Amino acid sequence: MVTRPISPASRRATAHRTTNALSRSLAGAQGETHGVDGVFVMAMLALTALGLIMTYSTTYYWSYLREGDPLAIFGRQVLFAGLGLVLFMALSRFDYGHLRRWSVVLMALCLLMLLLVALIGADRFNARRSLVAGSVQPSEAAKIIILIYAASWLASRRDQVRSITNGLAPFGVIIGIGAGLIVIQPDLSTTLVIVLAAGAMFFVAGASLSQVALVGAIAALAFLGLVRLFPHATARLDSFLLSLSDPNSQAHYHIQQALIAFGEGGLLGRGIGAGYQKFGLLPTPHTDSVFAVLAEEMGWLGIVVTLGLFVLLAWRAARIAYRADTAFGAFLGIGITTWIIGQTMINLLAMTALFPLPGVPVPFLSLGGSSLVSVMAACGILVSISRGTRLPVDTPGSNNLDEIEGNETERYRATTHFRRRDGRPRSAGVDRFEKFASDRSRALYSRSRLRGGGPVRWRA
Repeated sequence: MVTRPISPASRRATAHRTTNALSRSLAGAQGETHGVDGVFVMAMLALTALGLIMTYSTTYYWSYLREGDPLAIFGRQVLFAGLGLVLFMALSRFDYGHLRRWSVVLMALCLLMLLLVALIGADRFNARRSLVAGSVQPSEAAKIIILIYAASWLASRRDQVRSITNGLAPFGVIIGIGAGLIVIQPDLSTTLVIVLAAGAMFFVAGASLSQVALVGAIAALAFLGLVRLFPHATARLDSFLLSLSDPNSQAHYHIQQALIAFGEGGLLGRGIGAGYQKFGLLPTPHTDSVFAVLAEEMGWLGIVVTLGLFVLLAWRAARIAYRADTAFGAFLGIGITTWIIGQTMINLLAMTALFPLPGVPVPFLSLGGSSLVSVMAACGILVSISRGTRLPVDTPGSNNLDEIEGNETERYRATTHFRRRDGRPRSAGVDRFEKFASDRSRALYSRSRLRGGGPVRWRA
């Protein structure tokens, strides 16, 4: 009998099929299932509802004066909330693994839109942030897309993260291009949020503390230079430095009125809609200053409850990232969590005179269709990550090395691809896989077989 030789491609295909079958059987044996994080969804919906309440409270007077209808602006925000909810539901059912496949295309479209805004965008309040005045701001969508691309890049290069030339430098260039196009709008606050989220992802991917310190120093110097480049940013920084000595007399007028609102609210507040700082005294009460209005109308108790909802959201989001079934999902989850919570804390610190005024809205709470839709879409991606991906861990022709540490199932999946010391991927033979599959204890081989440490810092 003549035996036909088995080609390397057939051996790899057989290994993939056997791996996936064994993964499914092990998952069933362990009873592990992926599902929706109900606590996370409830926290998101509660914050969205609170945001709609604050939108009505901060805009009904302004809406009546400008449009003759106290519900006009509120109605538009409700429509955006509905659109955000549709996107949330769609993305929560969408396999997030496809985002990695499309990350390059999404990033190219994102850079194109940001470039068009810089060239032919509409000028409003000495800034150019949309193609048409009052339309959707591409910088809000850019937050998600840049984080998706950064997560994809880190997942495919995580054994090179500790390298300056192959890790830190190219990652900095990738983030710098997108952030630079947002800086020239100018929009330093959005740039700050993106850099913070990308930095958290880079740290979780395995960057050393010296790299983190270097990145922090470079980012601080760059932002200081940019602040001095734009007069409005310089004025805000100088006002903040003066306020450190005496916030009541030296602080920016905006901060003084915000502090008054916090003080007037007391423990229980004046009641929803009963605050008076929003009637021409407090600048931008519907966007940047929404925390101050909330404190005046709902008191410190309302602030504590609101921050509790954000803490609950952050905890469940971090939990989703911690339990993600791919390194790409873990990195993306950390990036989204850092974006939402970082942006919230920056605004709160600014309203309490502990940080220079950045002009950044509060996720969920501030008026703004682009902001609300983008953050709800990001939450949909987090729910998708909690469900898990149904795509193969390694796809033909890709440089995907998603080694997952969460359970035995994913460790079996991770054994089908290894990386040579020269950086090129190689497939393990069928005989090598069968040897591992014959003994489950040997399948859980030492992590030292992978060069450069774990794909996620907490799994190292």
